[in-house]
Amino acid sequence: MDSFTLDIRTLNFIIILFSCIYSAGFLLYQRSQKKISGLGLFALSLLFIGIGPLVLSFRGTTSNWLSIIIANAIIMLGFQLVLHSLCLFRKSSLKYTYFTYACYPLSISLFYYYSHIVPSIKARVIVISVFVAISTIITAIATLNGKQKDLKIAVWMMSSSLFLYGTFMVFRATWSALSEEIHNFMYAGLLHQLTFLFSILLVVAMSFSMLWMINARLVRSIREVSRRDPLTQLYNRHALERVLPRILVESHKAMSLSIIMTDIDNFKSINDKHGHLVGDKALIRVAKVINTVTRPCHFVFRFGGDEILIILPNSHLEEANILAESLRKSIFTCGLVDNIELPLTSSFGVASLRDGESWESLVSRADQALYHAKELGRNTVVTSPQHMEPRKIHQVAPCDKAIS
Repeated sequence: MDSFTLDIRTLNFIIILFSCIYSAGFLLYQRSQKKISGLGLFALSLLFIGIGPLVLSFRGTTSNWLSIIIANAIIMLGFQLVLHSLCLFRKSSLKYTYFTYACYPLSISLFYYYSHIVPSIKARVIVISVFVAISTIITAIATLNGKQKDLKIAVWMMSSSLFLYGTFMVFRATWSALSEEIHNFMYAGLLHQLTFLFSILLVVAMSFSMLWMINARLVRSIREVSRRDPLTQLYNRHALERVLPRILVESHKAMSLSIIMTDIDNFKSINDKHGHLVGDKALIRVAKVINTVTRPCHFVFRFGGDEILIILPNSHLEEANILAESLRKSIFTCGLVDNIELPLTSSFGVASLRDGESWESLVSRADQALYHAKELGRNTVVTSPQHMEPRKIHQVAPCDKAIS
């Protein structure tokens, strides 16, 4: 194993260089862009992983306190902060960090013991190898178990690099325990030289994976923004065009699809009397109520102006009618808008997809039902008939006060 050797000082310098460059890059990114939870701490962890070997390189020219105990304490803290930062970044439980934080002071105490009381390079190698192995393997698990939606391949790359490095550290600790005492760490065997090489690969792999996940989040957020109405944050017509084919295919399989068409009663008069800013706030208020009452499986779109379309996959006409009535009551009782005495009401048209019916026909029937709701005095739910016989209008019980 010793027939091929690597220069530890050169590898040490490369770790320092890579860690500091990536750390500076992430810190600058965090300062210039929208704050990302855990990214600043991740940058700090890379900095510590780089500073530790820098201090370690002064061994022989400075005190053992600095070049051994402090240097290794910084390296271990760096790996501990990698765990903490990825728990924040991936929205994993911070319980993953508790054990390693508890192990940290114990490891430093052991370094002191094996540096000043019973000096042993071999024992120090085992201590740091075990600590780093535990930290990186737990970090790999925490990264995989995070609740944040990230690009899976990037998450797996991050987790795999950490797990493989942790496995190598377990092997290093075992190998060291079974080997003879090390007399000069800078000229130790190939296994210890490979530790520096694998550390470089880990820093690169972690940084690349982090950049990959951040970039994927940005792409997803841009895509999400392009599909959202900027005022109400409801999905827009562009999003409807993208999701509609899939909804229709699934609805034909399930043989059930209902939609609700709604708008704010007398919206034009609200704009004329109180101004467009108040009108916008009224529309935002209604959108929030609809988002609160509807379920995650429903799709809510700003169809145009103050008109909102709600698609209910796998829902029959009666279920859609019940939801529309619940929305009507919730909007009627949602309170004032911008401290103005402005009771809001909405009218609703409900329709369910007929066998062989086109999407355009379904929307047209819901729109006609909404029009009839306006004719009936507003603040009303009207259901389009499911069969072809003449339309039968369903009117809910009268509301508490008449709305013109």
